[in-house]
Amino acid sequence: MASLVRILSQIILPIFVLVGAGVALERRFKLDVATMSKLSFYVFIPALLFKALVESTLEFDLLGVVAAFQVALILVMFLAGLAVTKALRLDTRLSSAFLLAAVFCNRANFGIPLVQLAFPANASTAVGYQAITIMVQNLSTFSLGIIIVNHGRAAMADSLRHTLKFPFVYVIVAALVLKYYDVPVMDWNWFWKPVKYAGDGLVAVALLTLGIQIAKTPRVRRVGTLVAAILVRLVFAPAAAFVLVEVCGLLGLVDPHSMLGRLLVIAAAGPAAVNTVLISLEFESEPEFAAAAVFYTTLLSAATVAATIFLVQRFM
Repeated sequence: MASLVRILSQIILPIFVLVGAGVALERRFKLDVATMSKLSFYVFIPALLFKALVESTLEFDLLGVVAAFQVALILVMFLAGLAVTKALRLDTRLSSAFLLAAVFCNRANFGIPLVQLAFPANASTAVGYQAITIMVQNLSTFSLGIIIVNHGRAAMADSLRHTLKFPFVYVIVAALVLKYYDVPVMDWNWFWKPVKYAGDGLVAVALLTLGIQIAKTPRVRRVGTLVAAILVRLVFAPAAAFVLVEVCGLLGLVDPHSMLGRLLVIAAAGPAAVNTVLISLEFESEPEFAAAAVFYTTLLSAATVAATIFLVQRFM
């Protein structure tokens, strides 16, 4: 019990204090969430990813394993979500919104602060590995995600264009190249200090933005379908990640008891990604349901993520 209380107070509560502040600010001032999101995606997230990758002690041999793991997890979640939509006999548009909520996890605004708090002694390395999962997921969001809402008719050129407009792809590649060749970018004060200042600002900005976004959520409808989406996203996802990590362990790819093994499970437990609402809005695919899924998975993740961390610390 003491361990669970510590997890709630030291990892979960700090996240939700800032999310709650974002909700309160939105209700008081009606803030421009689009501007906040652009600042996160184009300034703060790229800066932190670059900073974390350069500072980290990443094992380059594991980067491909992390990427492959994330691809496998996305495929497992897609198949699980598809099975549920068939069982519930959902219509095409609602099925698309359900799949987006089930498959894609909030690995940036929520996931980065989560892994930083869950692994405080190795925060930069944790964020470095998280950066790889973010890259794979965003590539998948704007390829598989658009295919889902277009019901298999998405043009791959359009999907690629959506993905490449975000700077995180170039930032991650640049940081890995600089890291691999030991380029001393941390000695370039004119460059490194602005990157550090921007990166250090991400956690507050990202969580406040998340709070502002979920404060705009409309009233819940289709309660049964929403509950199913919540269970797939918050319960099945970390369980699937645990099984995949164990499989990786059997194959000699990742030690399930290592920091990376634990991180892959914990990071998979996050709520539905906010980008799924943007895609649903763009393609008119039940955006109200997508927004409700983001809101309620974020709210309930306070309990499920805490439980996941507790179980990981106890059994991995």
